[in-house]
Amino acid sequence: MRIACIVNQFPPNITAGLGRYVELITPYLARDHDVTVYTLNDGGLPVDERVDGVTVHRPRNRLLGGGRRRRLNRTRRVEFLLLALRVVASNARYVLRLRRGPRPDLVAVHDSTNFLAGLLCHYLLRLPVVFHVHTTEYGVAPQRSITDPLNLFAALERWLARVARRVVVATPEVREQLLAAGWRRTPIEVVPLGGTYEPVLADPAFDREALGAEAAALRGTLGLAKGERVLLFVGRIERQKGVYQLLEAMREVAAAVPGVRLVLVGEGDETGVRRIVAATGLRGRVLTSGRFVTGRELMAYYELAEACVFPSLFEPFGLVATEAMALGRATVLGDGFSRIFAGPDPARPAVRFVRAGEPADIARGVIEVMTDAALRRALARRGERFVRESLSWERAAAETAGIYRAALKR
Repeated sequence: MRIACIVNQFPPNITAGLGRYVELITPYLARDHDVTVYTLNDGGLPVDERVDGVTVHRPRNRLLGGGRRRRLNRTRRVEFLLLALRVVASNARYVLRLRRGPRPDLVAVHDSTNFLAGLLCHYLLRLPVVFHVHTTEYGVAPQRSITDPLNLFAALERWLARVARRVVVATPEVREQLLAAGWRRTPIEVVPLGGTYEPVLADPAFDREALGAEAAALRGTLGLAKGERVLLFVGRIERQKGVYQLLEAMREVAAAVPGVRLVLVGEGDETGVRRIVAATGLRGRVLTSGRFVTGRELMAYYELAEACVFPSLFEPFGLVATEAMALGRATVLGDGFSRIFAGPDPARPAVRFVRAGEPADIARGVIEVMTDAALRRALARRGERFVRESLSWERAAAETAGIYRAALKR
């Protein structure tokens, strides 16, 4: 198949889980198919290049801030709007390029922010479209990250879903949410993702001792004293991720777990974090990275942690969970995560689930994990095995290609 993939992120422009997804799955798709990625340009990247067998096209857009290197923070309203405008303008350029050829067999549109390209490919170019839903936080989820009183995002998403030949999601929970929102006309297929660090950990050259040394150096950079214990959060600092409930829970956690420090890795509402920390007497107990962290440095943060907590109110999948579990870290998840992370045996769960909307329950779960060494070891062992044995990018790519073939048979 000749596949055109329209997505906002592609290496080195990775700002969230979507970027990691496309980075990891496209090399597997490119083994047997001709894959071209149409994506954003920060102003300093090549317009056309080949990466791991994938053709990448990044049109420059100088009118909307695309002519200079700058990462936009999606948690800030003005910057989200600027990003949305940049995406729409780039969508038009993608369609012009597709119109000139060569003509793909199928267009895979990732997320509703690329609705314009999806609709134009369907109506103007008469190309089969498959719609990948990576987040429902704009038009479907009860807790939304943008203000949309006219429900325009919801209407656009339903429109794109109607014209698409297939909708692809990562968990059964997202499928049920979309069905409840009225997405019934198009088949909705579930394809669980792989693990973020799958290629890294499979590499015989991977050196865990070296990673430990990097984590020790990071401990010094953060100013952590010997004996202080790290509870790690990774993700955007915003309401959907349960950060505010976690900070409220930390008062009880700090009282029950001597020497615990919460480290927040990500970008977003740092002002709000500082305000809550000051109001709750947690000064010195909460540290922030101050920026988006990825690659080897992020692995060092996980290595530094004694346990990880991601109390999301809703997660379409949540690659941070696969990261923590793959590196053998006991993990506490909000009930916004899919139950697939519990593993195959409910009696021996791979993670500790908590009610994300209740700070008291978050505190209970974290305290239980942080004060019980045997439980931490069990969760670490089960979580690592679950990710290694059940989550594979090769499987995800094969299932995705199968859905594309089924879409073309219609």
